[in-house]
Amino acid sequence: MDPLFVLVLVGAALTIIAFVRGIASMTHGGVEDHQASHRLMFQRVGWQALTVLLIIVLGLLTQVR
Repeated sequence: MDPLFVLVLVGAALTIIAFVRGIASMTHGGVEDHQASHRLMFQRVGWQALTVLLIIVLGLLTQVR
């Protein structure tokens, strides 16, 4: 298995984990949720961006081979 593909899977898993943690945080509500939701949202978006970038790189490398 290609190491870059493994990184894509790890990035996707981390995105899902951040998403689920965000949903769990919303169920508690309150001031702590408001602060945590912003942090978790940016964390999720960051993991998504990294994963999409890795998918693009993987696609480009696959075409070159």
